[in-house]
Amino acid sequence: MKPILFHFFHEPIYSYPLLMGLGWGMGYNVTLSLWEKCGLSSKILKIYFFISFIMAWVGAKIFFLIFSMPEKATDYSLEVNFWLGGGFVFYGGLVFAGLFSLAFFKINRQLKIKHLGLITPGLALGHAIGRLGCFLAGCCFGKQCDLPFAVFYKGLNRHPVQLYEAICLILIFLMLKEVWKRKQSATLLGIFYLVSYGVLRYGLEFLRGDLIRGIYFGQSTSQWISLFMIALGVTSWFLSRVKYEA
Repeated sequence: MKPILFHFFHEPIYSYPLLMGLGWGMGYNVTLSLWEKCGLSSKILKIYFFISFIMAWVGAKIFFLIFSMPEKATDYSLEVNFWLGGGFVFYGGLVFAGLFSLAFFKINRQLKIKHLGLITPGLALGHAIGRLGCFLAGCCFGKQCDLPFAVFYKGLNRHPVQLYEAICLILIFLMLKEVWKRKQSATLLGIFYLVSYGVLRYGLEFLRGDLIRGIYFGQSTSQWISLFMIALGVTSWFLSRVKYEA
């Protein structure tokens, strides 16, 4: 693990925030490319990305408080260092940014809900880069294993689940690009992302070693959200088929 990548004029450059910022930047550029191909305003995208970044940040923090350390939630929520430092839950950011997105795309007359799918390739790529930051920082670690490519962390050889997820997210990104190339359908992009990432995350949770976010009825919090994503994606696909055939 390498939480500090290097020093710049004797100041530490931390891997996690650096890669998280890089992920957002690359995600924006990918989204901008699809956005402009659909004739949508880049100004609107800038406004959307700025607000969704804030919503995702707040949501990731709130989920961390609720599911990772509920007994200290009140104390941590009053500390500025907590809001500006580490401690994020991806699904929390996705939920908060997703709810904001539904409202934003519904209110803005130039956008339609189906355009939300245009965000998913950039989201997958940015998330992959962010997971590399997780790996270097040592968070979201895996269970103990004896595999030859296991990583040594906290006294044990563990599954490098952050790298598993990063690799799979890059594959999802490439497949989303192919879907767009063949179908030119923002709706299909959204459906494919919901199902593919939901399945990926559900499976990876069995290899995660950080169970502090809670187990409910035999499933982790992330697995319940993953199941919801899969169900939402499948339902959207059926509804789109019915609409198409009608």
